[in-house]
Amino acid sequence: MKALTISSKGQIAIPKEIREVLDIKEGDKLTYKLEKGKIVLEPIVNIPRSQAWFWTSEVQKKVKKADKNFKEGSFKTYEIDTFVKELKD
Repeated sequence: MKALTISSKGQIAIPKEIREVLDIKEGDKLTYKLEKGKIVLEPIVNIPRSQAWFWTSEVQKKVKKADKNFKEGSFKTYEIDTFVKELKD
């Protein structure tokens, strides 16, 4: 385990190897939280407003469920005409 030093202003520097792995650049923002006596830092990823709906917890639950169903082979296949007809019904 490597150590960081806290400056007189309470600042730390994130080592280059970590910044490279996490693709953290100057000016990027991080969130932080205390978890079981540890400080957890996480880069904030900006999402275009037009795509924000996809990242809601409701949609992510549905995506995970669909992925699970697909991996388990629980899905339907259609001929295009049948699919379109079912959409209209």
